[in-house]
Amino acid sequence: RKPPPRLCMPDRLLRQGRCRVTSGLSILAFTAHVFTLSLPGSAAFVLTSSFLKPPASLQSNALRRGWGFQFCSMSSDIGTDDEVRALLSSAKTIAVVGATNKDTMPVHGVMKFLMNQGYKCIPVNPREAGNGGEILGVPAVAKVSDIKEKVDMVDIFMRADRVPAAVDDAIAQGAGAIWTQLNIDVDEGTIAKAKAAGMVVITNRCPAIEMRSLAIQPPKL
Repeated sequence: RKPPPRLCMPDRLLRQGRCRVTSGLSILAFTAHVFTLSLPGSAAFVLTSSFLKPPASLQSNALRRGWGFQFCSMSSDIGTDDEVRALLSSAKTIAVVGATNKDTMPVHGVMKFLMNQGYKCIPVNPREAGNGGEILGVPAVAKVSDIKEKVDMVDIFMRADRVPAAVDDAIAQGAGAIWTQLNIDVDEGTIAKAKAAGMVVITNRCPAIEMRSLAIQPPKL
């Protein structure tokens, strides 16, 4: 019987001393574990693998109880806390691939958060760019490589199968770093290509979460 894959987010929280495992239940034999974590302030996080779809009843019950919760797959993460701090405290211009005007999408909220923190965000959306559109008041571009100014970080909100093309585009632009979001598995070849191009690589994290949890102050523009 193979050991279950590493659950990256609880590992990181445990290392930081910000949570403790209070109970664990092994289900679906080899592929999935559910952990209930207890955090300071009587919050609770329930993390589950991507093999399981969290039932709506569990989510609504957690909300009724006033719990904070995050459902996290077993994706591996690249990038240390120190690398995250260094990047977010020095980056000024961020290209947001997959940006949208749909305020129900996570990318919309993250881009708005980053802009409110003082970062210059440039939305990358071919459809909006083709129509001369804007996202959160900023003109959209079709590709990262269409951006003429220095790009410190490319925040990619795309499916895993579309990440390699986005990374190639970021490399062509000469961007300094790529960042992919939670639960997006990036293949090793793509990561190696980005690093070979001299880029910082952060995967399976969200900048909005990391800025709060690591108390990161954005640079002054």
